[in-house]
Amino acid sequence: MKRAGLILLSLMMMITMLAACSGGTKNGSGADTSGGTTPTATEKGKDNQEPVTLKVLRAGITVTQAEFEKTLLQQTKEKFPHVTLEWVDAPEDVELEPLITSGEVPDIMFVSTTSIATTLKDLDLVENLAPYIEKHNVDLSRLKPVVLDVVQKYSPEEGVAAIPFSVNLPVIFYNKDIFDKFGASYPPNEQMSWNQAIEVGKSVTRSDNGVDYVGIDLFGSSNIATGLDLFIIDPETGKADVTTPQWRKVFEQLQKSYEVPGYIGADGRYQYANDDDIFFNEQNLAIVAYNIAHLLGPLEELRQQGIELNWDFAPFPNFEENLGTGKAVNVHSLVVTKASKHKDLAFQVIANLLTDESQLALAKAGRVPTVEGKQFEEVYGQDIPVLEGKTVENIFKAPPRNAIKPHKFESKVRKFLTEAERSIAVDGVDVNTALRVAQEGIEKELETLNNTSK
Repeated sequence: MKRAGLILLSLMMMITMLAACSGGTKNGSGADTSGGTTPTATEKGKDNQEPVTLKVLRAGITVTQAEFEKTLLQQTKEKFPHVTLEWVDAPEDVELEPLITSGEVPDIMFVSTTSIATTLKDLDLVENLAPYIEKHNVDLSRLKPVVLDVVQKYSPEEGVAAIPFSVNLPVIFYNKDIFDKFGASYPPNEQMSWNQAIEVGKSVTRSDNGVDYVGIDLFGSSNIATGLDLFIIDPETGKADVTTPQWRKVFEQLQKSYEVPGYIGADGRYQYANDDDIFFNEQNLAIVAYNIAHLLGPLEELRQQGIELNWDFAPFPNFEENLGTGKAVNVHSLVVTKASKHKDLAFQVIANLLTDESQLALAKAGRVPTVEGKQFEEVYGQDIPVLEGKTVENIFKAPPRNAIKPHKFESKVRKFLTEAERSIAVDGVDVNTALRVAQEGIEKELETLNNTSK
């Protein structure tokens, strides 16, 4: 990890010196933009280049085709007119291994940052971008510190894995009609603690004319635990302990939400936010507290279909001791695959998104920029009609905490915490017992995983 950080630092220092020698200019915020706006030798001769098609796949994250067209596609058309980007549509839970074995590996992939250190690493899919960053004079020091931290943590020891696309900030989406129906106050424009959020949800967890309304689903332990900087497996030691006071605090918070009268469904249902229909179509879930990309793009698509919800934003909650921040930063990123026949060009296409022009376009299209600069936030969502009249400033009131790079087996043992959630909600098991059982399951699973991975 230290070596990855040193490589990034060396690259940034080299870029700064090159910019100084070439008379690079400064933008309004004082950031050096010479690496982001000066045409490369390849670009200068692009009018004489043969047409190239690059395949772009979304893997495991919410990016709608409309968002792709407003951001990466539009910016590429303007800067690289000889390049055609082909959108490869796939479900969010697409299995990548069959794609590789079938020879259908794309040139560029939209990915979650966490997958870079897990699935994509296991499949050896990601091209090291460090040589291209140096060659094309791309200035990573312009990134927001919390984003640069993610790039460093998730890159291999001797390279750079991805170009960040957008910060997927967490926020509350709430259905105003449900609050109006029961004469309840909307969630406030100030950040709440999770206890306060549960109380707000409690006010609209009711039955009316045979319809059950749920106030808020905390979306499980993984959605709230990073607000306390928690991980299941210690990345350094490889050992797990989910029986600590902090983990008990997370599960006691979940238990409080389950105990709200009317929350648990007649069929034992205790999860609601994982079913988009309940917010979009059935419209009987009042609050979804989750990452903005999960709902914003789909809400705009519904608006285009003539379906408009009466909704707004509120700041994402956290535990009382960490109010003023949200949860660990979630960054949607772009990677170039090792199998691409146009790696250099694919890199130029994704790196172009770090220029001021592209960052402004992304912000207007409803994507939170990765480059530092108030000017980007000020134009956020201007090109997204579904955001008209919404309290957009609430998106930025719970700034993200630094990322926690998970242990390689973290995702494989999360199922034991999911089972602990179910046992508390449905079976009435106490928190201590549920976590003890989870701990035992995790330890056995880790023993198996460690033995089979040798």
